[in-house]
Amino acid sequence: MDKKQAKQLNAEMSSALFSETERFEMLIAAHWKKAAVAGVVIALLAALIFVGWNMNRRAAMQATHAFADASDAAALEKALATYGSKDGAIYARQRLVQLYVDARNYDGAQKQLKLIIADQRADNALRGRAMLEEAYVLELAGKTKEAAAAFSRITGDANCRNAIRLEACAAAGRLLAPADAAGAAAVLARGAKLTADSQLAHRYLAEVKSLQLALENGELSAAPAAKPAAKPAAKPAAKPAAKPAAKPAVKPAAKPAAKPAAKAAK
Repeated sequence: MDKKQAKQLNAEMSSALFSETERFEMLIAAHWKKAAVAGVVIALLAALIFVGWNMNRRAAMQATHAFADASDAAALEKALATYGSKDGAIYARQRLVQLYVDARNYDGAQKQLKLIIADQRADNALRGRAMLEEAYVLELAGKTKEAAAAFSRITGDANCRNAIRLEACAAAGRLLAPADAAGAAAVLARGAKLTADSQLAHRYLAEVKSLQLALENGELSAAPAAKPAAKPAAKPAAKPAAKPAAKPAVKPAAKPAAKPAAKAAK
């Protein structure tokens, strides 16, 4: 009988002679050291997981209090420097953006918006709104071309909600129309094809169509309207005022006064 057959025979005899409970006790008795080590490892892992969870929960609470207690931009900056990786940081950055815009610190607002856009925890709605606000900040800063380009990029981003894309279409068309009517028409045409899937989307779709009609009627072409107003005002005002006033005042007064005086002397 080889070893394999002997082992199988022992297993069959053990199964016949002992109950399930007795076999389990024998197994524990044979491998109690391994079982003890496994138990200790499991207990340590459970303790570490609990400690880590408790520390994260405590840090999250501290971050929430720090963000809530921050009443100005400096306090928010300090809180974000410490708890910028916590979940509430995105909403704290949104508050900081508003404070920066109110103070006309457009560079600071743009920096925070870029951080929100790059944050992996931000969903598509938050990211799309941050992209839209970044374009508005560029417009407030007087960077019209950059703002129009930013709005145009949003119109083609399928990850953004249609309401946000339509709002961006209207803004891009408004900014592009005075200098680039063709570009404005293309952006507005793209927006007119989007589905209005919410009340807000319906509002901006109506605005897009209104801008399309105004563009077709030439009402948004501000640059051509400025040229005719400059030329007529300069020419007529200069010529009539100079010639009539100079000739009549000199000739009639000189001739009649000279001739009668000469004849009387003769």
